[in-house]
Amino acid sequence: MAGRQRGIGKFEFSVLVAMLGILALALIVRLQGVEEEAERLEVALTVRNIGVGLQWAIGERLMHGEEHRLAELLEANPVALLGHAPRRYGEAPGGAGSWWFDPETRTLGYRPRQPHAFGGKTVLYWRIGARGMLGGRVVGLRLMPVEAN
Repeated sequence: MAGRQRGIGKFEFSVLVAMLGILALALIVRLQGVEEEAERLEVALTVRNIGVGLQWAIGERLMHGEEHRLAELLEANPVALLGHAPRRYGEAPGGAGSWWFDPETRTLGYRPRQPHAFGGKTVLYWRIGARGMLGGRVVGLRLMPVEAN
């Protein structure tokens, strides 16, 4: 009875460790996918909310008969159209996950935490642009993506 083993042996232990390692790796890969999707969703919702704020500002001007003031929104900081600034918003480009507005180019920028979630882009830009012009006047506005230089 001296040769009888209690508990698990070295082989069983190594198989268990290998299985746990594979499960941990699968979990990490899946969590990275969830993190990427969460960031894409956060950016999409922020941009959509800015678009809603822009439509609200257009509606206010139209209701007050101030259509001539629509062009002013072309110069506006899109973040000013939100009820509050997004997380990590500043006036200058920051680290990963930061938002900023450049008044010279009139662009809103975002530096992704997960660039591969955005097709490998390290910086994303948007600008308020005219949907069209009629008689030299702005007809409609929208928040448009801008390609990085």
